[in-house]
Amino acid sequence: MEDNIKQDLLKDAIAVRNAGIVLLNNYVLILFERLGLTEDRRFLNSENQLAAVHYLQYLVTGQNHTEESFLSLNKVLCGISLSQSLKTGIEISSEHQNLMDSLLHAAINAWPAIGNSLVDGFRGNWLVRDGMLTEKEDKWELVVEKRPYDLLINKSPFSFSVIKYPWMDKPLYVTWPY
Repeated sequence: MEDNIKQDLLKDAIAVRNAGIVLLNNYVLILFERLGLTEDRRFLNSENQLAAVHYLQYLVTGQNHTEESFLSLNKVLCGISLSQSLKTGIEISSEHQNLMDSLLHAAINAWPAIGNSLVDGFRGNWLVRDGMLTEKEDKWELVVEKRPYDLLINKSPFSFSVIKYPWMDKPLYVTWPY
């Protein structure tokens, strides 16, 4: 019986490869504002909302072009329907890239337990992370894949167990085992 329930959950779940983006939850509102995408905690227009999906992915991978199939979690975090189609990328100015790279440096510096990590190391160890995303009636659930060094997650200065931005219809509940 328990296996059947687990299989039903997996059947409805969406595999994501960027589950670690939730670590940057504390920075998203201010980032979107500084990028000129939002004002007063609202997207200025639908184009900005769609672009935000790619800005989040840039934080994870350092790339500005990603196949849409890898952006499900980003869509949820940006309050966009999973059925909404997206461009495969956007052009990101060097000024905006520098802003986002500074955000990553700030996140690394705020978490002394991970040591002097480089941005690419932080991305590879923490942001590029497999997970399973599931939609429930009243919430989204994300279960992040466990890795051996995840015991450092309990020393993380970031709050990410429940994420709910003003533009999201339902909250995202995150389970990050350690």
